[in-house]
Amino acid sequence: MIRTMLPRAVGLLAVGAMVLRATGLLAADSGACDRECLHGVMDQYLAALVAHQPQLLKTTPAVRFTENTNRMKLGDGLWQTIGALGTFKLYIEDPGSGQVAFYGTVKENGVTALLGVRLKQRAQRLSEIETYVIRQASGVHGSFDNLTTVPAQWTQSVPQAERSTREQLRHDANQYFNGIEQGNGSIVPFAADCLRIENGAQTAPTMPTATRASMSAGAQFDTHMFDYIHEITNRRFLLTDPERGLVYAVVMFQHPGNIKPQLNAVTATASGTAARTFSLSSYPNTTQIIETFQVRGGKIQRIFAYVSLLPYRQSPGWDTKEVP
Repeated sequence: MIRTMLPRAVGLLAVGAMVLRATGLLAADSGACDRECLHGVMDQYLAALVAHQPQLLKTTPAVRFTENTNRMKLGDGLWQTIGALGTFKLYIEDPGSGQVAFYGTVKENGVTALLGVRLKQRAQRLSEIETYVIRQASGVHGSFDNLTTVPAQWTQSVPQAERSTREQLRHDANQYFNGIEQGNGSIVPFAADCLRIENGAQTAPTMPTATRASMSAGAQFDTHMFDYIHEITNRRFLLTDPERGLVYAVVMFQHPGNIKPQLNAVTATASGTAARTFSLSSYPNTTQIIETFQVRGGKIQRIFAYVSLLPYRQSPGWDTKEVP
């Protein structure tokens, strides 16, 4: 009797799995949502956002939605005020984790703002929605309107021989944050011409002038000009894409306000950030950094970041695992 029933039970399980796949309930968990699929998931989210219609989204019953670290009801916040998407649209897809991230610009009541989104889906339904809106009136630095088109390098595949593993990508990104804390550029695998863009402004390498040479990202670390960043906490390395050499991280920069970096004439001018450094180091505050690194041949080639200003020791709003 047992032998007779076993094949039938196995057959029923197989049929059940087929039904689940047909309805899409196993798609994400089985890794069926590839790069193109995840790109489409993000486009669907953005279309619903611009239409002010969160009901168009398929979500899990316990979907979690945050904007600037705050837990909200889906449909609140920017959902109420967005006017249109801008032309800048950078996507990071990680089929291995079922996640996709987005950097873009939006018009909010006629004013340009920066929009960052991270989505995670399970069984073809959104289970995590983490968003960031950086507004020009929030006291952060940047040149928002510089962001119009995405450089082609961000979407190009890395040759097989120059690719890093997922683990190595996370390690390299973590060394970047360690280098800031330690004031030591030598421990970070920077490419000599590593380019860093923060909120649309180029912050490394600095542009040369008639009186000074350009300063690289590593050289900036060595000046200890970032000592006011006392620690970098809540480090989350959420997406990795070895094919394009990308790792996407969200971290919290802690500025206690009692550390005053000594910016001499060279470092102040070379950084182009003397005013911002003075502002962030003059009182306790936290900046949340949504940062993507492009690594090729074991070297960090490009860094793209959105920076938002928050109250000191603000919770990131998500469970985090500290990286040693």
